[in-house]
Amino acid sequence: MKLIELNDIAELAVSNHLEPSALMAVIKVEGSGKGFDASTGKILIQFEPYHFQRYTGNRVANGVENQPKEWIAFNEAWKLDKEAAMLSTSWGMMQVMGFNHKAAGFQIVDAMIDAFKESEFNQVKGAINFIKSNPAMFKALQIRDWATFARGYNGPLFKKLNYDNRLKDAYQQSKELFN
Repeated sequence: MKLIELNDIAELAVSNHLEPSALMAVIKVEGSGKGFDASTGKILIQFEPYHFQRYTGNRVANGVENQPKEWIAFNEAWKLDKEAAMLSTSWGMMQVMGFNHKAAGFQIVDAMIDAFKESEFNQVKGAINFIKSNPAMFKALQIRDWATFARGYNGPLFKKLNYDNRLKDAYQQSKELFN
């Protein structure tokens, strides 16, 4: 478990033609600014039972309450179908869904998860690849069109969870970090 530093975020942002504060806003909103559980050292996950059921027809309950319960749900799904469990889970500080592994730069989902388990740097790098795979989403992040970005990153229900305004607020707060 290797944590990312501010200079790493700035380097990743600049090398990908992004403003560091904009990238930091996404990091803060998508994963609360961390990629690993401080108490266990495990990568943060969000198991999505809807996707798992879509892949397998099996339903696995998930309370979405805390990491131990996420891991219980994931492990139950793993017992039924390993690949579907990995594809149906979002991984790390920017919560990239397993089914987006190719857009994140990985041929197979296992490779993405292995890289993400190594470091938050790898998690952010994979998320940037995912963002860049959608030119409209990437452009929206570059120009800080938070609604368009949030729709691309979180889907059509982004407004319900106020993602666009949360990103805008996190961006304003993050500007202080990189001055």
